[in-house]
Amino acid sequence: MKDINWKDILEQAVGRIRRFARRLPAPRPPAPRVGLALGGGFARGLAHIGVLKVLEENGVQVSCLAGTSIGSIIGGAYASGVPLEEIAAVARRVRWKDFGNWTLSRMGLASNQRLEALVRRVFRATRFEDLKMPMAVVATDLLAGRPVVFTTGELGLAIRASCAYPGLFLPIAYDGSLLVDGGLVSEVPAAVAKKLGADIVIGVALQNLSLSEEPKSVVDVLGRSFSIAQQAAEPIWRQHADLVVEPTVSQFNWDDFGRADELMAAGADAMRAALPRLRGLLQPAPAPAEARRAAAL
Repeated sequence: MKDINWKDILEQAVGRIRRFARRLPAPRPPAPRVGLALGGGFARGLAHIGVLKVLEENGVQVSCLAGTSIGSIIGGAYASGVPLEEIAAVARRVRWKDFGNWTLSRMGLASNQRLEALVRRVFRATRFEDLKMPMAVVATDLLAGRPVVFTTGELGLAIRASCAYPGLFLPIAYDGSLLVDGGLVSEVPAAVAKKLGADIVIGVALQNLSLSEEPKSVVDVLGRSFSIAQQAAEPIWRQHADLVVEPTVSQFNWDDFGRADELMAAGADAMRAALPRLRGLLQPAPAPAEARRAAAL
Protein backbone atom coordinates (compact mmCIF):
# COMPACT_ATOMS: atom_id res chain seq x y z
CA MET A 1 0.00 0.00 0.00
CA LYS A 2 1.34 3.36 -1.05
CA ASP A 3 2.29 5.70 1.80
CA ILE A 4 0.09 8.74 2.20
CA ASN A 5 2.02 11.96 1.74
CA TRP A 6 0.39 14.08 4.42
CA LYS A 7 2.63 17.02 3.64
CA ASP A 8 1.35 17.24 0.03
CA ILE A 9 -2.26 16.87 1.16
CA LEU A 10 -1.83 19.62 3.74
CA GLU A 11 -0.17 21.98 1.24
CA GLN A 12 -2.96 21.37 -1.29
CA ALA A 13 -5.61 22.08 1.36
CA VAL A 14 -3.89 25.28 2.42
CA GLY A 15 -3.65 26.36 -1.22
CA ARG A 16 -7.38 25.77 -1.75
CA ILE A 17 -8.21 27.78 1.39
CA ARG A 18 -6.03 30.65 0.23
CA ARG A 19 -7.62 30.69 -3.22
CA PHE A 20 -11.08 30.69 -1.63
CA ALA A 21 -10.12 33.50 0.74
CA ARG A 22 -8.89 35.64 -2.16
CA ARG A 23 -12.31 35.31 -3.79
CA LEU A 24 -14.12 36.60 -0.69
CA PRO A 25 -15.13 40.28 -0.86
CA ALA A 26 -13.02 42.60 1.26
CA PRO A 27 -14.80 43.82 4.40
CA ARG A 28 -16.45 47.18 3.90
CA PRO A 29 -15.10 50.02 6.02
CA PRO A 30 -17.61 51.47 8.51
CA ALA A 31 -19.80 54.27 7.19
CA PRO A 32 -18.39 57.72 8.02
CA ARG A 33 -20.06 59.57 10.87
CA VAL A 34 -21.86 62.67 9.61
CA GLY A 35 -21.98 65.72 11.87
CA LEU A 36 -24.10 68.82 11.35
CA ALA A 37 -22.96 72.30 12.37
CA LEU A 38 -25.95 74.64 12.35
CA GLY A 39 -25.36 78.39 12.31
CA GLY A 40 -27.43 81.25 13.70
CA GLY A 41 -29.74 83.73 12.02
CA PHE A 42 -32.98 84.22 13.99
CA ALA A 43 -35.98 83.28 11.79
CA ARG A 44 -33.68 82.46 8.89
CA GLY A 45 -32.58 79.46 10.93
CA LEU A 46 -35.85 77.71 10.10
CA ALA A 47 -34.02 76.78 6.88
CA HIS A 48 -32.18 74.18 8.98
CA ILE A 49 -35.40 72.13 9.07
CA GLY A 50 -35.37 71.86 5.28
CA VAL A 51 -31.73 70.74 5.34
CA LEU A 52 -32.54 67.97 7.82
CA LYS A 53 -35.59 66.93 5.78
CA VAL A 54 -33.54 66.36 2.62
CA LEU A 55 -30.90 64.42 4.54
CA GLU A 56 -33.59 62.14 5.98
CA GLU A 57 -35.24 61.66 2.59
CA ASN A 58 -31.92 60.54 1.14
CA GLY A 59 -31.03 58.14 3.94
CA VAL A 60 -28.17 60.23 5.35
CA GLN A 61 -27.92 59.49 9.05
CA VAL A 62 -26.76 62.34 11.26
CA SER A 63 -24.51 61.08 14.06
CA CYS A 64 -23.92 64.31 16.01
CA LEU A 65 -24.97 67.95 16.05
CA ALA A 66 -23.47 71.28 17.05
CA GLY A 67 -25.54 74.45 17.08
CA THR A 68 -25.21 78.19 17.52
CA SER A 69 -28.20 80.41 18.33
CA ILE A 70 -31.30 79.16 16.48
CA GLY A 71 -29.14 76.29 15.21
CA SER A 72 -29.03 75.09 18.80
CA ILE A 73 -32.85 75.14 18.99
CA ILE A 74 -33.46 73.20 15.77
CA GLY A 75 -30.54 70.86 16.44
CA GLY A 76 -31.57 70.28 20.05
CA ALA A 77 -35.16 69.44 19.12
CA TYR A 78 -33.98 66.99 16.47
CA ALA A 79 -31.38 65.40 18.76
CA SER A 80 -34.02 64.95 21.44
CA GLY A 81 -36.08 62.79 19.10
CA VAL A 82 -38.78 65.20 17.92
CA PRO A 83 -39.87 64.14 14.39
CA LEU A 84 -39.16 66.69 11.68
CA GLU A 85 -42.85 67.01 10.83
CA GLU A 86 -43.51 68.10 14.41
CA ILE A 87 -40.56 70.51 14.41
CA ALA A 88 -41.90 72.04 11.19
CA ALA A 89 -45.40 72.37 12.69
CA VAL A 90 -43.99 74.20 15.74
CA ALA A 91 -41.92 76.44 13.43
CA ARG A 92 -45.08 77.51 11.59
CA ARG A 93 -46.72 78.56 14.86
CA VAL A 94 -43.81 80.14 16.74
CA ARG A 95 -43.77 83.89 17.21
CA TRP A 96 -41.77 86.42 19.24
CA LYS A 97 -44.00 85.92 22.29
CA ASP A 98 -42.96 82.25 22.47
CA PHE A 99 -39.34 83.04 23.28
CA GLY A 100 -38.96 86.76 24.05
CA ASN A 101 -40.53 89.51 26.08
CA TRP A 102 -39.59 93.18 26.10
CA THR A 103 -38.05 94.55 29.27
CA LEU A 104 -36.33 97.65 30.61
CA SER A 105 -32.67 97.02 31.38
CA ARG A 106 -29.29 98.61 30.78
CA MET A 107 -28.06 95.20 29.51
CA GLY A 108 -30.61 94.56 26.78
CA LEU A 109 -34.04 95.25 25.36
CA ALA A 110 -35.66 91.88 26.05
CA SER A 111 -35.41 88.63 27.97
CA ASN A 112 -35.37 85.20 26.31
CA GLN A 113 -36.36 83.32 29.46
CA ARG A 114 -39.42 81.93 27.67
CA LEU A 115 -37.06 79.78 25.61
CA GLU A 116 -36.73 77.42 28.57
CA ALA A 117 -40.49 76.87 28.59
CA LEU A 118 -40.39 76.26 24.83
CA VAL A 119 -37.70 73.59 25.32
CA ARG A 120 -39.76 71.86 28.05
CA ARG A 121 -42.91 71.99 25.91
CA VAL A 122 -41.44 70.80 22.59
CA PHE A 123 -38.31 68.73 23.23
CA ARG A 124 -38.42 65.01 24.12
CA ALA A 125 -35.46 65.49 26.47
CA THR A 126 -34.35 68.50 28.49
CA ARG A 127 -30.80 67.39 29.39
CA PHE A 128 -27.86 66.72 27.08
CA GLU A 129 -27.33 63.34 28.71
CA ASP A 130 -30.79 62.16 27.56
CA LEU A 131 -30.48 63.13 23.87
CA LYS A 132 -30.58 60.54 21.08
CA MET A 133 -27.17 61.65 19.76
CA PRO A 134 -24.20 63.75 20.89
CA MET A 135 -25.01 67.45 20.82
CA ALA A 136 -23.06 70.62 21.59
CA VAL A 137 -24.37 74.15 22.06
CA VAL A 138 -22.01 77.13 21.69
CA ALA A 139 -22.27 80.40 23.61
CA THR A 140 -19.84 83.29 24.17
CA ASP A 141 -18.31 84.29 27.49
CA LEU A 142 -18.76 88.07 27.39
CA LEU A 143 -16.21 88.67 30.16
CA ALA A 144 -13.42 86.42 28.86
CA GLY A 145 -14.18 86.73 25.14
CA ARG A 146 -14.03 82.99 24.57
CA PRO A 147 -16.41 80.23 23.48
CA VAL A 148 -18.33 78.19 26.03
CA VAL A 149 -19.35 74.78 24.69
CA PHE A 150 -22.17 72.99 26.50
CA THR A 151 -22.38 69.18 26.18
CA THR A 152 -23.87 68.32 29.59
CA GLY A 153 -26.56 69.68 31.85
CA GLU A 154 -29.80 71.51 31.13
CA LEU A 155 -30.54 72.23 27.48
CA GLY A 156 -32.77 75.21 28.29
CA LEU A 157 -29.99 77.19 29.94
CA ALA A 158 -27.46 76.39 27.19
CA ILE A 159 -29.88 77.33 24.41
CA ARG A 160 -30.87 80.58 26.13
CA ALA A 161 -27.19 81.52 26.38
CA SER A 162 -26.48 80.60 22.76
CA CYS A 163 -29.46 82.71 21.63
CA ALA A 164 -28.77 85.76 23.83
CA TYR A 165 -28.13 88.15 20.95
CA PRO A 166 -26.08 91.02 22.47
CA GLY A 167 -27.89 94.33 22.65
CA LEU A 168 -31.26 92.69 22.10
CA PHE A 169 -31.46 89.95 24.76
CA LEU A 170 -30.13 90.16 28.29
CA PRO A 171 -26.89 88.20 28.87
CA ILE A 172 -27.25 84.95 30.81
CA ALA A 173 -25.50 84.73 34.19
CA TYR A 174 -23.65 81.41 34.43
CA ASP A 175 -20.82 80.18 36.65
CA GLY A 176 -19.57 83.66 37.47
CA SER A 177 -19.71 84.92 33.91
CA LEU A 178 -22.14 86.48 31.45
CA LEU A 179 -22.99 84.49 28.33
CA VAL A 180 -24.27 85.80 25.01
CA ASP A 181 -24.91 84.53 21.48
CA GLY A 182 -22.46 81.87 20.30
CA GLY A 183 -22.29 83.47 16.86
CA LEU A 184 -19.77 85.98 18.20
CA VAL A 185 -17.12 83.26 18.43
CA SER A 186 -18.50 80.45 16.28
CA GLU A 187 -20.89 81.45 13.50
CA VAL A 188 -21.02 77.85 12.29
CA PRO A 189 -19.58 75.44 14.92
CA ALA A 190 -17.87 73.08 12.49
CA ALA A 191 -14.81 72.52 14.70
CA VAL A 192 -17.08 71.60 17.60
CA ALA A 193 -18.87 69.01 15.44
CA LYS A 194 -15.48 67.49 14.58
CA LYS A 195 -14.66 67.19 18.27
CA LEU A 196 -17.93 65.33 18.81
CA GLY A 197 -16.55 62.58 16.58
CA ALA A 198 -17.81 63.48 13.11
CA ASP A 199 -15.82 62.17 10.15
CA ILE A 200 -17.69 64.46 7.75
CA VAL A 201 -18.98 67.85 8.89
CA ILE A 202 -21.77 69.61 7.02
CA GLY A 203 -21.76 73.29 7.94
CA VAL A 204 -25.01 75.18 7.33
CA ALA A 205 -24.38 78.92 7.01
CA LEU A 206 -27.22 81.41 6.78
CA GLN A 207 -26.84 84.50 4.63
CA ASN A 208 -27.54 87.21 7.18
CA LEU A 209 -26.04 90.20 5.38
CA SER A 210 -28.00 92.07 2.72
CA LEU A 211 -26.03 95.10 1.55
CA SER A 212 -28.78 96.29 -0.76
CA GLU A 213 -31.08 97.47 2.05
CA GLU A 214 -30.60 100.14 4.68
CA PRO A 215 -31.07 99.11 8.33
CA LYS A 216 -34.54 100.06 9.58
CA SER A 217 -34.21 99.37 13.29
CA VAL A 218 -31.71 98.91 16.09
CA VAL A 219 -31.95 95.16 15.55
CA ASP A 220 -31.04 95.64 11.89
CA VAL A 221 -28.05 97.78 12.89
CA LEU A 222 -26.90 95.13 15.38
CA GLY A 223 -27.41 92.38 12.82
CA ARG A 224 -25.47 94.24 10.12
CA SER A 225 -22.59 94.86 12.55
CA PHE A 226 -22.66 91.24 13.70
CA SER A 227 -22.53 89.91 10.13
CA ILE A 228 -19.64 92.16 9.11
CA ALA A 229 -17.61 90.95 12.09
CA GLN A 230 -18.45 87.33 11.28
CA GLN A 231 -17.18 87.71 7.71
CA ALA A 232 -13.65 88.19 9.02
CA ALA A 233 -13.83 84.90 10.96
CA GLU A 234 -15.53 82.93 8.19
CA PRO A 235 -12.36 81.35 6.71
CA ILE A 236 -11.57 79.86 10.13
CA TRP A 237 -14.74 77.82 10.55
CA ARG A 238 -14.89 76.89 6.87
CA GLN A 239 -11.61 74.99 7.10
CA HIS A 240 -13.26 72.60 9.57
CA ALA A 241 -16.29 71.91 7.35
CA ASP A 242 -16.10 69.21 4.68
CA LEU A 243 -19.23 70.57 3.01
CA VAL A 244 -20.82 74.01 3.37
CA VAL A 245 -24.52 74.43 2.61
CA GLU A 246 -25.73 78.02 2.21
CA PRO A 247 -29.50 78.49 1.89
CA THR A 248 -30.51 81.68 0.10
CA VAL A 249 -32.22 83.53 2.95
CA SER A 250 -30.79 87.07 2.91
CA GLN A 251 -34.12 88.38 1.55
CA PHE A 252 -35.87 87.38 4.78
CA ASN A 253 -36.04 89.62 7.84
CA TRP A 254 -34.69 88.52 11.21
CA ASP A 255 -38.25 88.12 12.57
CA ASP A 256 -39.92 86.54 9.50
CA PHE A 257 -41.25 83.60 11.49
CA GLY A 258 -44.51 83.87 9.55
CA ARG A 259 -42.65 82.71 6.41
CA ALA A 260 -41.58 79.38 7.86
CA ASP A 261 -42.53 77.30 4.80
CA GLU A 262 -40.50 79.53 2.48
CA LEU A 263 -37.49 79.34 4.80
CA MET A 264 -37.70 75.56 5.11
CA ALA A 265 -37.97 75.30 1.32
CA ALA A 266 -34.83 77.44 0.94
CA GLY A 267 -32.95 75.04 3.22
CA ALA A 268 -34.23 72.01 1.34
CA ASP A 269 -33.23 73.50 -2.04
CA ALA A 270 -29.70 74.26 -0.84
CA MET A 271 -29.20 70.79 0.65
CA ARG A 272 -30.62 69.11 -2.45
CA ALA A 273 -28.14 71.03 -4.63
CA ALA A 274 -25.29 69.86 -2.37
CA LEU A 275 -26.25 66.17 -2.44
CA PRO A 276 -23.85 65.17 -5.27
CA ARG A 277 -20.91 66.57 -3.29
CA LEU A 278 -22.10 64.87 -0.11
CA ARG A 279 -22.44 61.51 -1.87
CA GLY A 280 -18.86 61.86 -3.07
CA LEU A 281 -17.71 62.43 0.50
CA LEU A 282 -19.72 59.46 1.76
CA GLN A 283 -18.31 57.09 -0.86
CA PRO A 284 -15.99 54.74 1.07
CA ALA A 285 -12.40 54.51 -0.08
CA PRO A 286 -11.69 51.14 -1.80
CA ALA A 287 -10.05 48.46 0.32
CA PRO A 288 -6.39 47.72 -0.64
CA ALA A 289 -7.27 44.47 -2.44
CA GLU A 290 -10.06 46.17 -4.39
CA ALA A 291 -7.73 49.02 -5.33
CA ARG A 292 -5.12 46.55 -6.66
CA ARG A 293 -7.73 44.71 -8.71
CA ALA A 294 -9.05 47.98 -10.14
CA ALA A 295 -5.52 49.05 -11.08
CA ALA A 296 -4.94 45.75 -12.86
CA LEU A 297 -7.99 46.20 -15.13
